[in-house]
Amino acid sequence: MSALTALELDLLAEAFNIGLGLGSSALSELLGEEIHVSVPGVKVLPKRPAIDECAQRYDTQAHTIRQAFIDAKGASAFSGDAFLFVPQPSSQVLTELLSNSEVSEAEVLAELGNLILHSCLGSLANMMETELDSELPEVHLNRSAELLIEIARNKNRGAPCNEGNETVAKETKRRPLDLQDKVLQLEVQFKTLEKNISGEIMLFLDLSRLPDLKIRIRDAIHRLTVP
Repeated sequence: MSALTALELDLLAEAFNIGLGLGSSALSELLGEEIHVSVPGVKVLPKRPAIDECAQRYDTQAHTIRQAFIDAKGASAFSGDAFLFVPQPSSQVLTELLSNSEVSEAEVLAELGNLILHSCLGSLANMMETELDSELPEVHLNRSAELLIEIARNKNRGAPCNEGNETVAKETKRRPLDLQDKVLQLEVQFKTLEKNISGEIMLFLDLSRLPDLKIRIRDAIHRLTVP
């Protein structure tokens, strides 16, 4: 079956954008400042180039919040990884604004990931009329490049457990994703002007079961366009 059409890509990007809008609005209220969000970028490419490009951009200069997800109804037809990258200076500002002395930076980032990534994934699930099986966001301090390369090699990560101030994941039965398997990459940048907080949300959607995914998307398009 052929790759996703422009209409199918637009639908996924719009659902992602709606979810991000809900999450950023909630964050805007917490910060007391408007959040500016970029137009979603959408592209399909092999997973390794997608991972490499992202790893080079962030390296160890940003903290990574990751949430793996899988379609609870469609036997992996809709699965992947959602990421929130927060540069270190922005994370420090967020921690000062949103926490007290008893809350760690990792805990603040976990709540931030839960707020934003949950909104994005929830919007996509609603569009597909499905449920996503996902765990709590994993927080990885100063591990962007290392973490991304690790995930590129092995997708068998899931249920989180605590190790110190970070949340890591135990092995699950999710299928390893070959580095040449195609992924749909959705990415959006956000920033505030006054407090100079920035970050990026990125979604890697597994396309190894593209025929099943296209059926889900076509059904969604039919619901939205047919009276």
